[in-house]
Amino acid sequence: MQSLPMDPVDLAKLILSEIENHVESRQYLVRRGEFTRWTSDVKDWLDQKGRELGYYSIYTDDLGTSEFMLDIVWWKRGSGGSAALACEIEWGNTRDPRRNAGRVAEDFDKLLSFKAPLKLMIFSSEKNLKMRQDTIRELDRYLAEYGDHRVGEKYLVLDMTTKQAAWLCEVTEEGLGTGLRLERIDLLN
Repeated sequence: MQSLPMDPVDLAKLILSEIENHVESRQYLVRRGEFTRWTSDVKDWLDQKGRELGYYSIYTDDLGTSEFMLDIVWWKRGSGGSAALACEIEWGNTRDPRRNAGRVAEDFDKLLSFKAPLKLMIFSSEKNLKMRQDTIRELDRYLAEYGDHRVGEKYLVLDMTTKQAAWLCEVTEEGLGTGLRLERIDLLN
């Protein structure tokens, strides 16, 4: 497996600190129900960061470029080209928050099957601690039940609510994910 495009903890801190400055007020967009716009802005920021790091981004943008199974992929071009980062974004549904953990997990399931050294899941619990806990518990279940993990894969999960949080899981054994869990990252250090 190729090396990571950047340290996952550094990427988490960068996303959580810079993305709010890059996009239109998230609270404004969410209040208006413009999740598509918010997702588009996040993908545009990730595209820019990927290009700065020397990757080609594959995603649906305003120019009509189509995504590649996932919301955004950083691709290393050339002989032996491969994915460096795979990302899914799922905000859930403010009108039916009971199913939000399941919605996030369904998108996370795509990351499990996709081969990349760094897999990024972005969601928002909208300050709902129970939803956050339910979501992480569901993602842990998906990690544990998936049977084709590769050593070195890292899963980075970000909750982009106003009470931001991040989790990381590194795969240390091939195959079934029994025992894999997302561990909370200290974003202050």
